[in-house]
Amino acid sequence: MAALIAGITGVSDSLLAGAAVVGLVAFTCSAMLTAVYVVTLAAWLAAVLARPETGFQPLGAFVIALLSLVSLSIGLAIRRQFERAQSLALQLEVSEREVAEQLKHERDLIADELHDIVAHEITIVALHAAVLDRTEDMLTRSQSQTAIREAAVQALTDIRRVLGMVRGEENLSPERVSSPDGITGTIAAVTKELGQAGIAVTADVPADLRLPSASLVALTRVIRESATNVLKHATGAHTVSIVLRVERGWVHLTFADDSPPARTAGLPASGYGIMRLRERFRLFGGTFESERKSQGWVVSASLPLSG
Repeated sequence: MAALIAGITGVSDSLLAGAAVVGLVAFTCSAMLTAVYVVTLAAWLAAVLARPETGFQPLGAFVIALLSLVSLSIGLAIRRQFERAQSLALQLEVSEREVAEQLKHERDLIADELHDIVAHEITIVALHAAVLDRTEDMLTRSQSQTAIREAAVQALTDIRRVLGMVRGEENLSPERVSSPDGITGTIAAVTKELGQAGIAVTADVPADLRLPSASLVALTRVIRESATNVLKHATGAHTVSIVLRVERGWVHLTFADDSPPARTAGLPASGYGIMRLRERFRLFGGTFESERKSQGWVVSASLPLSG
């Protein structure tokens, strides 16, 4: 075809091929290189047209220009479609990554909720069930039965709430406060639960405490997890101290017990709660430590109030 057009118009094959290649240049090269190529081809065409001895006819120049324009248009169109496909593929990859991160985030939140239920309420049930096996005192048995009943009812309520989260009926926002009464309500709840196990709780919390919701959630989880660990792993503890301080833009929480070493309730430990708390505080720019000292286990957590 190229030879036929060249024969009719008097256009050399090389000039015709150069016009046809414009589209390939437009597709594979940058805009600057494409412009340089088009300008070079136009100069070449002008030079050939200006030499009478070449026998180049005006129809040939028109054909070359038209072919160059069509080839350029096709090349640019293919390039645009290719770039659009690349852009869509990148957007799809970003969207898939965001969806995966969101799913992981939601799974972590649900796992946190389930851990709180299993580790806290079921721990209470297990400990008081053991008390029922060991004692014949009617008052103690009555207290343990009440504790088991209350913990079981609370566990069922929490499980229904988690199922609502899974079905999308409840919000999965990390700012959702795990205790409706905040710090005060959480301390009151763990004081009652530890008191039923014979452990006295002293709390030192500022009366006018005001915290961001995310910090409030993190600190209530520390208190609940620490209380659970006292019940599970600190058999022999008689007192627990909870101290909360706000100093220089930071909130500091200390949860300490007086348990002797190597005394546990024999309940299994997963380490999940401590791991998640350490991750949460690291993400918030805070610190979290849990260690045994001479007087017992001490949990220390700190968070910046800004950021």
